[in-house]
Amino acid sequence: MNRSVDFFRDEVRNGFYIPTAIKQAWAETLDVLENIDKICTKHGIRYFADWGTALGTVRHGGYVPWDDDLDICMLRDDYEKFRQVADDELPANYVIHDYERKENHWLFLARVVNNSKMCFDFDYLKEHNNFPYLAGIDIFIKDYLYEDEEKEKARDSEIMNLLAQAENYINDEEKRDRAVELYRAAEKKMASVKPEETNLVGQIFPWILKYGSRSGEKKSLYESIVRLPFEDTTIPMSTHYNEMLRSRYGDYCVIKKVWSGHNYPFFEGQKKEMEQISGESLSRFKFDESMLRRDDPDKSGSLKQIAKECLAEMERMLENAFTSDFTQTVGDLQQLSADLGTLIESVKGEKRPCTLKTVDALQAFCDALWEEYNLIAGALGDDTDIVQAKDIGKDLPRSRAALDKVAACVKENVLDRKEIVFLSIGPKEWKSFDMYYKKATACENTDVFVVPLPLMKKDYIGRIMMSDEEIEAAVCLNKYPEDIDYTDWTSYDMALHAPETVYIHNPYDGANPCITAPSSFYCENVRKYADEVIYVPIADTSEISGEDTTDLYNMGHYVTAPGIVYADKVIVQSDNIKRRYVEALTDFAGEKTKDLWDKKIEVRETLHDECAGENRQITGANASGESDKKKLLVCIGANELSESEGSFAELLNKKLEVIRNKEAKLKVSVLLYPSDEAAFESAGKSECNLVCDILRKAEKEGIIDRVLASPGQADDMSKEYDAYYGSPSPFVPAFSVSGKPVMIADFGL
Repeated sequence: MNRSVDFFRDEVRNGFYIPTAIKQAWAETLDVLENIDKICTKHGIRYFADWGTALGTVRHGGYVPWDDDLDICMLRDDYEKFRQVADDELPANYVIHDYERKENHWLFLARVVNNSKMCFDFDYLKEHNNFPYLAGIDIFIKDYLYEDEEKEKARDSEIMNLLAQAENYINDEEKRDRAVELYRAAEKKMASVKPEETNLVGQIFPWILKYGSRSGEKKSLYESIVRLPFEDTTIPMSTHYNEMLRSRYGDYCVIKKVWSGHNYPFFEGQKKEMEQISGESLSRFKFDESMLRRDDPDKSGSLKQIAKECLAEMERMLENAFTSDFTQTVGDLQQLSADLGTLIESVKGEKRPCTLKTVDALQAFCDALWEEYNLIAGALGDDTDIVQAKDIGKDLPRSRAALDKVAACVKENVLDRKEIVFLSIGPKEWKSFDMYYKKATACENTDVFVVPLPLMKKDYIGRIMMSDEEIEAAVCLNKYPEDIDYTDWTSYDMALHAPETVYIHNPYDGANPCITAPSSFYCENVRKYADEVIYVPIADTSEISGEDTTDLYNMGHYVTAPGIVYADKVIVQSDNIKRRYVEALTDFAGEKTKDLWDKKIEVRETLHDECAGENRQITGANASGESDKKKLLVCIGANELSESEGSFAELLNKKLEVIRNKEAKLKVSVLLYPSDEAAFESAGKSECNLVCDILRKAEKEGIIDRVLASPGQADDMSKEYDAYYGSPSPFVPAFSVSGKPVMIADFGL
């Protein structure tokens, strides 16, 4: 699937930093899901998100941020249908791993994998977002269980006996076929109970074998499906998803970042294997001590240097106006003044006060020069004697005074002014700059430039894979704050501006495995002309301990990267995060660099934001008292239609009556999740129609507003509303992280 550049951006979710390298793995696994989904849709085969994928679907609208695999499950009869058609209908390069086909795969699950081996062919990489590694999806099988616990225990004992026998042959290549036969016999036992014979299902290997039928689930959990958002697609979930997840994880909406699964990320072992085979490092960024050498910035081609040279030349020309062709000199002076004015307008911007003052002074000089030229020309008539001209002009006093004003104006408005530039790679990332931008714009003698940069997809060797139109569209100016004057990246010349300070938050330069910014704005190139380059991370993360192995791994992507190595200063959120950065960079560059990182990395100061109180105002406040109302987001999940006791429509009417009584204090917005009513219907069409009618009536009466939102808007919604009430959804973590009150509704009460 051809995913957008935005999918591959680094981002921070629930305090966890997800780099592009992990997004590549996600994308490849989502492609596998797409192919499985096509087959299942075509043949009427049911499947469901399972385990961590089910948790991520409901709680995050996609992957659990610190997970990178994707699990689904099928009931035994659906799985058998899938196996009958999968070999013929999966893409030619796909393979299915199971105990019959894959060496050392002694598990009762199938894994659909995107290839039989790692592939570094350029054409393949181009189609797979530069991801050469194997990616797959585990399909867990739910078998039907005896409701009689003794019967189930007896069956499980037979299965365990078959597996114990197979253990004698698993490690003997010559007797592997015997092990497979025994596994087939065990699987036949697992499939022996028919759907109509029971109301229980479960994953027999290993859970039922380990804990008995008490770890099974109601068959009714798998009788109806709702498709919930999952990253940039959707995935089937049981309409009883809240009930299912509560039975497995308890209070699953509370985020507890624990890691006890597979090695993270799944492709790292493959990468190391390829490095051993090839004898080459596959790292895209390698440290060299020369990177730490900081030469003086080159200001020779800067506006300031050009302005100095222009002033000196104007002084020289005016001083020597009567030593050569006076008419030519006047013309040259006017042209030089005009060129300098045009350059200042081009670099600084036509509307900046400093530009207007300088251009006015240059115009006044040209006017004075022209007046004195006309005075002299009129007095001389056709006589062009230089001596007479000098005698009449008396060294051009008006022009001299005007040029002195130009020199003073250029000094004040060009030479003595500082320039700070912010190189942003996106509207969401811009938020990390906002505090520094406000501080910079508060300085009177400082010109501030904001240059939104496009992120562009590239191939494995770095060639851009987007058209000019796609690159232009990637900037997304309409999503940035409206009150900022932006400068087009194609017109911002770093050598000409030579700013004093540049803020960056793209760590990669050319080291990102999939996307890049324009190379002229790489930190290594920027610091050739800037006095200081400051790196600010795209967002704060949760505090990281030495036990947070997934966080520490990901730091190897975004911390040990060119932007941070080349920057003059790195600003982080806390002393703890500074320590983690220093440790990662020291491991990367060597112990002797530790003091350098310790000096370069600074903990962010807390700056007073005068707009903070203003930002906390209730949106839509007005004189009628709306500002006194608390904004409440009420989310109704599709699960409520299936899980509520009795009629959910009746229960909803009771809830709306409470809201009606609190109307003076509350401004309520209602969100259906998923927002697509067609998807919502799958949880119960007739009930859904009643619910939607009730909500439309309440909206018409002005009791509520209806809103539409996707998981990607969760952060924005958490800022807009004061509290959350309703079903489990990806909006819950966003409100929790924002410190807003969250109440998970029990519509059955």
